[in-house]
Amino acid sequence: MKQTYRRFCAVLLILCLLCGCAAEKEVTVISLPGEEKTAAEEKTASQAAPAAAQGKAVEEACHLELQRHVPESLTGITALTVLGDTIIAGGQTETGPSLVRFQVTGGETQTLDVLDGADYLYALCENPGGGFYLLSGTLPAGYWDERGNFTFLSGEPEGRLVLSRYDASFSLQETTTLEKRYTESGARFFQMTKTDGGFALVSASMLVWLDDSGAETARQELDPNDGWAFAAMQERDGILFVLTRDLFGGEAPELRAFDAKTLTPLEAQTLPSGTVGLGFGEDGTFLLTNSDGLSSYDLASGTVQTIASWRELGVKPDAEQIFQTEDGYVLFSPNGEAVTTLFRQVGAGNAKEVLTLAVAADCPVWYEFTQLFENFNLSQQEYQIDYTIYSDSPYGDAEPMDVLRTKIMAGQSPDLFAFYSDGNQAPPLAPRAVCADLRELLPDVTEDSLLPGLFDLLTQDGALYVLPLTVRVDTLIMPSNLIDSPGVTLEDLETAREKMPEDWVPVDSWNTPGNLFGLTAAFCIGRFTDRENGTCNFETQEFINILDWCKNWGGDGSTPEAPEKTLMKLGWISSLSWLASREDIAKEWFDGAGYTYAGYPVGSGGSAYLVLTSLGVSTSCQNLAGAKAFLAYCFSGKQESGLPANMEVLREELAQYKAGNRTDWYGEVENISEADEAKFLELLSSVTVLEGMDQALENILSEEADAYFAGATTAQQAAKIIQSRASLYLQEQYPGA
Repeated sequence: MKQTYRRFCAVLLILCLLCGCAAEKEVTVISLPGEEKTAAEEKTASQAAPAAAQGKAVEEACHLELQRHVPESLTGITALTVLGDTIIAGGQTETGPSLVRFQVTGGETQTLDVLDGADYLYALCENPGGGFYLLSGTLPAGYWDERGNFTFLSGEPEGRLVLSRYDASFSLQETTTLEKRYTESGARFFQMTKTDGGFALVSASMLVWLDDSGAETARQELDPNDGWAFAAMQERDGILFVLTRDLFGGEAPELRAFDAKTLTPLEAQTLPSGTVGLGFGEDGTFLLTNSDGLSSYDLASGTVQTIASWRELGVKPDAEQIFQTEDGYVLFSPNGEAVTTLFRQVGAGNAKEVLTLAVAADCPVWYEFTQLFENFNLSQQEYQIDYTIYSDSPYGDAEPMDVLRTKIMAGQSPDLFAFYSDGNQAPPLAPRAVCADLRELLPDVTEDSLLPGLFDLLTQDGALYVLPLTVRVDTLIMPSNLIDSPGVTLEDLETAREKMPEDWVPVDSWNTPGNLFGLTAAFCIGRFTDRENGTCNFETQEFINILDWCKNWGGDGSTPEAPEKTLMKLGWISSLSWLASREDIAKEWFDGAGYTYAGYPVGSGGSAYLVLTSLGVSTSCQNLAGAKAFLAYCFSGKQESGLPANMEVLREELAQYKAGNRTDWYGEVENISEADEAKFLELLSSVTVLEGMDQALENILSEEADAYFAGATTAQQAAKIIQSRASLYLQEQYPGA
């Protein structure tokens, strides 16, 4: 056994897989042109290729076909195994756990019997003697519920687990209750395998071996405090290979080997950073996934053979577990919504028109944003998005965004741009400098189709350069017994301060004058600048009053031990989930009073939009039909992070919350009342400013305001310096004004 493992330790190539998500059954293909091969190369290729592809003429054109299957009724798949051409999948439905089978090629599902009393389906594995085994039981401490949301058990887990044996006809034959109750918080087993004389089970922190009677005879554990977790498991020749990852990303992942029966540790192999999945192929090959695609590794020859390229497929599938079938491969990650299958087919396939897209961001981009692009690739057969994220692309010492700017200046602009902000930084590229006007391309995107006021705020020089997908609303929240409507002024604030309880403070102590002004700067730009004419007017008493307000109201930067009662709270509304139970939270904030979205005290008051995600079409894009199809697809969908910029999508989501169809992390139903909805829609109508459109100008204002707050200048001097610097900046940015 050790000899087999030492040969395995020669494998140095298991790279990272970027996760994908599920969709309805969808297909995408890539072409693989035939080529002349030597006899040795031909042998290697035949070892790596699925059995159905072996014996094909090497000069014959082939293509890879990727499909995603969503088993009927399952909202999330918690367990999976493959038996020949049949997939067995277990997961949650709206009525409880369900076990189904369907063909690798898709099609209708057949529901199989599940033991009465099973609350959760943990893992599945093939029975070498025919049929399969299912591990089920009571709920673990953390689990995916019937709505596909991760939630936590309200009480202690019972820890009761049962092994069920199914025969080759998929009928439940017998059950074995495990002797031990696994009540540990990390005992959510996600994979198992049948070994000689028993079973191996693995969770994020625990590897156990059970004999056929269900008694635990061996165990290996990881300390969660060390940040390591088991991620995937495979067995061969009496050895368990367990992929182990550093959850904090500081250490390279390891492939740890254990004796399959005693769990005695053998040797460990350090793997490249980012490794997430592991599989075994036929004919002595390993199946590997990396950032480029799926490959096979032949233990006997040490040869690596590429099977599929994720970039060419336009999708990065989930693949913590990989199965080889007669016709291809099955890729699966526990708790996903879909199963991915990959086939090698004879023929050239259908070539898609490729559009390149650059994600312009100086910060990490949330997963679901890029998943939108991949879902588009799977949705149809005409176009494909080839995207690059310039916030995390490896360019050595060069800044990724500088690389993108250089490409644009060299005439190598992508077809499409995706702009992203995490709320702390504005997009590092100015859309009006690189994007075309979308009004003619997307005539259906109007004032009525976007959130109130957003269309006008995004329009620059009479043009719409970006299509917003998600936004955040920034406002100030105050007790309704002191401020009863949006549009608060400085005079309103002073009146409310005089009436607030004696033990309250105006704002949280950590919210310094500089912080408070930083929140207000975007409103000041909108109030005191005229971009169309390239002018500004900051030397006014109104602006000086705003500076004084920030200095007099701002906190000292401390963090008191006890929670403070404050007259104002910051409201950064970036999801509809935030709106749920607002009334209860506001009562806690304001000693039983209700709440009002007051806005910011600039001019007649108002709140602000911050565009989180948006899309633009390059001025050099030649495939406008493909660009239009892509933007229309993205605009009609929904991301979990951020408020939908599409008013129709927003109203649909509000209806779901009001109907009680959304839950939080703990499985509690999130409701939005009619009153909360009405206040929120009123807030949207009061938005007057778009944040983040000119970060450089905001920085000018904040720098000089900080000098005043520090006592280096007077308010009048600060206003004068801001006027001078802002005027020069606007003249440079708008020379034709």
